[in-house]
Amino acid sequence: MNLQIDYLRTFIALAEAKNFTKTGTLVNLSQSAVSMQIKRLENEVGKTLFDRIGKTVKLTPQGSILIKYAMRIVKEHDEAVEALSNPNLEGHIRFGSPEHYTTGVLPNLLARFARSYPDVTVEMRSENSDVIKACVNKGDLDLGICTQISEGGQVISHDPVVWAVSPEFVLQKHKPLSLATFEEGCIFRTWALQALEKAGIAYRIVYVSRSISGLLDAVKADFAIAPIIKSNVPLDLKIAGIEDGLPVLPVSNIALHKTRKVSSKIIDCFSEYVIKSFREKTET
Repeated sequence: MNLQIDYLRTFIALAEAKNFTKTGTLVNLSQSAVSMQIKRLENEVGKTLFDRIGKTVKLTPQGSILIKYAMRIVKEHDEAVEALSNPNLEGHIRFGSPEHYTTGVLPNLLARFARSYPDVTVEMRSENSDVIKACVNKGDLDLGICTQISEGGQVISHDPVVWAVSPEFVLQKHKPLSLATFEEGCIFRTWALQALEKAGIAYRIVYVSRSISGLLDAVKADFAIAPIIKSNVPLDLKIAGIEDGLPVLPVSNIALHKTRKVSSKIIDCFSEYVIKSFREKTET
C-alpha cells in the first residue's frame, strides 16, 4: 500500500470542505482531478472513504479512521521537508508571553522549532502583556506575545474573553459574585471588573493567581468564576454569558511584537513558527 502525500492532502481538504468544487479551489485542482485522486486513494486502500450525499460528501467509518493518520503523515512530511530545507542557524532567542496565550501552544511550538533548529536555544519569560511589550521595546526580549490594547505589533489571532464557570453555576443576585482573577495589571481582570460594574453586578475577588491552572482549579471547585480566553476553557467547565445574567467581555486581539534593536534570521524564523502555531490553535 502506497499512500501518496498529494492524495492525502486532497483527502484532508475534501473531508474539511465536504464538496468537490470547494476542495478543488483549496488544493488548486479541477473538480475532476480531485475526484480522480480520491478514487485512486480509495483503490489503494481498498475502502470507500466518502459517502456521496447530493453535492456534499461525508467520511465513512473507514474514512474517519484514515483521516487521523493522514493528518499526521502530512504534518510529519511537511516538517521533515521544512527541517531539511532550513538554513543552519545557531544562537539564542528571547521570547515572552502571558501564560494564558501559550497554554496548549508552547510545548508543540518549542518542540517543532527545536527539531528544525537544534542549535538555537529559546529563553522563555512569562509576564503580563504590558511587561512583555515593555521588554520587547527595550530590547530585553526579541519577541513577545501581548494583548493588543494600543497600536503596534502584528495581530496573529483573536480569542474571546469569556466567563468560565462550573456546570452548576447559577447567578445569585442577592449576594456578591465570587471572582477569581489574575493579578493586578492583567487586562482580563480590568475588563472583567469594568463589565461587572457597568452591569451593576456586585462582586468580590476571592482568588488571585498568576497561573491559568490556579484560576481553573478555583472554577472547578465551584469556588469562583473566572474571565479567561475561550480556547483555555476545558470541556468539563461551562462558558456563561448573557443568558446566565453575566455581561459580554471583549475579544482579545493577540499581537506579536518584534524588537527593533536587532534583526536576525533566527527572529524571523521563530516568528513564523509562532504565527503558524496560533493559526493551528484557532483552526482546531
